[in-house]
This record gives sequence, structure tokens and C-alpha cells, in this order.
Amino acid sequence: MIKVEIVTPKGYAYSGEVELVNIPTEEGEVGVLENHMPLMSSLKPGLVYFNGKKEEGFFVTEGFVEVTPKKVNILAEEATPIGEIDPGEVKKKYEEIVKKLAAAKSMEELKEIEKEREIYETLMALVVRK
Repeated sequence: MIKVEIVTPKGYAYSGEVELVNIPTEEGEVGVLENHMPLMSSLKPGLVYFNGKKEEGFFVTEGFVEVTPKKVNILAEEATPIGEIDPGEVKKKYEEIVKKLAAAKSMEELKEIEKEREIYETLMALVVRK
């Protein structure tokens, strides 16, 4: 078993021991078991899930992950249990962001909206059924 903690600026989103944790990193999805080699990486928006159960995972936004042989620390800007995310709200917000993207007036504004679009596009893929 490996200890996993997901921490946000609001506090602990999750703390527990699991057999396997999957983490979305900038380099791709990483699966971590006990005695994994040490690793530090940036998070990318996506699903952190345990023991292969995606439906019990947490959607995380940007942040960092630190892996040691006995512990995984995930420091995320936001972490939300996937079961608490409303697919209708995600779809609505995504559509609003796409409209904002088309109306962006500066590169700075475009970059900020693009970051938000990436988050909601990932959420759409996870929770909105077509």
C-alpha cells in the first residue's frame, strides 16, 4: 500500500492508502505503486484515480506531484471528486469559454482563456456523455 494525499489551497481533498494511484502529469499518465522510484512532476488537468476505479477519482487542475517509495503528495490548485461534477454545468461553462476565446482581444487574455478551455475540455471528456 502507498499513502496518497491530495492537497489544495483549501486543505486536504483526499488522504488514504491505496494499492495503485494514476496521476495525469505533463509527461503523460503515471501509475504509481508502493516502492516506486522518486519522482517530481507538474500536473496537467485530468483525473487522479485509485486502484483502477475512475468513477471514484478526483479531477485536478494544475499543480505538482511528488512521489517517494512510500508516499504520493499531490499539490493541486483544485481537486474535485468526479462524482460531484455536474455534466450539464461543465458543458455550459465550456460553451461560454469557447465564446470568450473567439472574443479575446489580447495575447494575454487569449492565453488565460486557453488555459481555462483546456481544463473544461478535459472535464468534458471525463463527465459529459455524448
